[in-house]
Amino acid sequence: MQKMYVANKAFLVNPQGKILFLRETGFRDDHEFSKGRWHVPGGRMDAGELPLHGLLREIKEETGLEIEPSKPKLLFADTWTIPGDRDQTRITGLYYVIEVTADVNIELSEEHDALRWVDPRVDFSEDMIGADIEIDYYRKYAKILRPDVRVKGFDGYGLVQLYYGSGKGKSTSALGQAVRCAGAGKRVAIIYFDKGGDSHYSERLMLDQIENIDYWATGRDRIDAKSGRFDFSIVDTDKLEAVRGLELAREALTCGNYDLVVLDELSPTIDLGMLDLQRALKVIDEKHPTVELIITGRNPHEEIKSRAHLITEMKLEGHYFYSGVKAREGLDY
Repeated sequence: MQKMYVANKAFLVNPQGKILFLRETGFRDDHEFSKGRWHVPGGRMDAGELPLHGLLREIKEETGLEIEPSKPKLLFADTWTIPGDRDQTRITGLYYVIEVTADVNIELSEEHDALRWVDPRVDFSEDMIGADIEIDYYRKYAKILRPDVRVKGFDGYGLVQLYYGSGKGKSTSALGQAVRCAGAGKRVAIIYFDKGGDSHYSERLMLDQIENIDYWATGRDRIDAKSGRFDFSIVDTDKLEAVRGLELAREALTCGNYDLVVLDELSPTIDLGMLDLQRALKVIDEKHPTVELIITGRNPHEEIKSRAHLITEMKLEGHYFYSGVKAREGLDY
């Protein structure tokens, strides 16, 4: 029967948002592999011990801190094996977040010979062997954004913005950005993918009155004029219209006439198979370096996400549509 252990680990976070890391001495035989490695406080649960009790005991042993049982908040769980372990013992790690005061006094046990408070929002020292794993854990589950080195010190236009998700507001946000940009005297182009027809998009009546915004609508009119039903089918015409939209996008992104280009509903057009991903990526990559690009729509491919410098997800937590409220002119179209 394979051995399994449970380890309780704590991200002790001070008021500055820094996390406590400890360096192993490797004084015990079974810890020799970890000598010099950095990790957050915590360790294996003893037999018959509850997770919270084991966590508080480990923190007390390794840092000297007495933590109130109500303080730890479970963040996530993970599993791993011990490096060099012949039996490949599986360890399930329970990671908690505990907020501490600025004046905590850390008393190291003989298991550790150094401590550091590390800011997860910036890159940490490379000499902290092993710390990168737990720092990345914390960044992911605490939703901490790291600086994008690709655009460090960037000035002006030329970045890529992505609005996606199941919630309402993706196209609306892009439209607001377009109007703001035009208000600043910039030139804007909007290419609508899979949004043919003139009677379902009230905002276009206003766009017609803004001199420095140009727009093109591609795709079929998917709403039947008599029944009001939406046609979800994908036919050859949809693919041809998507290609037409991409060519309009290429021209707008490379001609030098625009400061901002919005590719509305590009993501689902790719996701639904109306447009080839690689063909679309080529157009994105060819854009003029001073053109700001906004891409909207559900289910963006990871290749598109990787090119974005701003990513906003609209999450659906409630919608009157599911209560039978019909789309309302001026609010939903």
